Amino acid sequence: MTDHGDVDAGGIDPNRPDASTAAGAAEHPVSDSGPQKPRTDVVLAIDIGGTKFAAGLVTARGELIDRTRVEVEKNALPEAHFDSLTGIVRQLMTRAREQHHARIRAVGVGSAGPIARNVESVSPVNIPAWREFPLRARLDDLTGHAVYGDLDAKALALAEGWLGAAQGHPNFCAMTVSTGVGGGIVLDGELLDGMTGNAGHIGHVIVEPNGRRCGCGAQGCLEAEASGLAIEAITGRPPTEPTYEIMQRTGTLVGRAAASVCNSLDLSLVVVGGSVALGFAATFFHAAQVSLDEHCKLTYSRGARITPSRLADSGPLIGAGAVGWRGLRRARRGL
Repeated sequence: MTDHGDVDAGGIDPNRPDASTAAGAAEHPVSDSGPQKPRTDVVLAIDIGGTKFAAGLVTARGELIDRTRVEVEKNALPEAHFDSLTGIVRQLMTRAREQHHARIRAVGVGSAGPIARNVESVSPVNIPAWREFPLRARLDDLTGHAVYGDLDAKALALAEGWLGAAQGHPNFCAMTVSTGVGGGIVLDGELLDGMTGNAGHIGHVIVEPNGRRCGCGAQGCLEAEASGLAIEAITGRPPTEPTYEIMQRTGTLVGRAAASVCNSLDLSLVVVGGSVALGFAATFFHAAQVSLDEHCKLTYSRGARITPSRLADSGPLIGAGAVGWRGLRRARRGL
């Protein structure tokens, strides 16, 4: 992205003169017995997915130094979900202190949507028990740290612009194709938010008119046709056991949706992560590129390319960490 020194535009540059203040300077405590090991500043990163909760520790340089996860129980009540999340959050807080000698500066969250701005509440389509669940306040109470949140795919866009496949690109779309399908869009070096913070939700672009009913209530959404849950519903098999035809079809539909975004917003790069896309690998990406080429015929969108996330399965947590570091920087500026 254009300005890698500004986390609002994708990251933090540790070489900037004010980076230690913006990102939180590591302390060098001195005791009577002499200098102690410097503490590493980290963001406690949380990824709220449709089938799992994950947590990690992300440094100001984007290093994911620890991580853990727990599966989401399909029929659990709202508090049971939060209890599961609490378990891994407390685990990482203990590891930060005892194993990594790290200081947590903030909590960063990337969540499946829809969300209210800054994850004041979350309503992930694939976690029906959480409808307007007050996630930010609950995490604030749990951790005692400032909480900054965004959509999971918007978080991935921050990560890919900071350290991944979109470095140096001021205009691109990032997508997650996993249990659900999400998106984040960067224009002129700025991550788009929209009125409620849900801009870029490409999973609800219509790719099959009169297609399957989506969890959002519409028909033919990309999420209803190409997500992990949709693939399982269509084929009766988990997305970890795909046929060649389903990998091709999924790539084709993702390419179709990506083309609509490239044509609408003058983009030439789409970065795709998520367990389904990365698991389907070359078959998926070839089909997606063929579909993108077929539907991008305008002079400015012709030649647009679709590429895998460079951060692979670390992308969601690095993205959540980027959201946390961005929040700290904005708070320092009084934004």
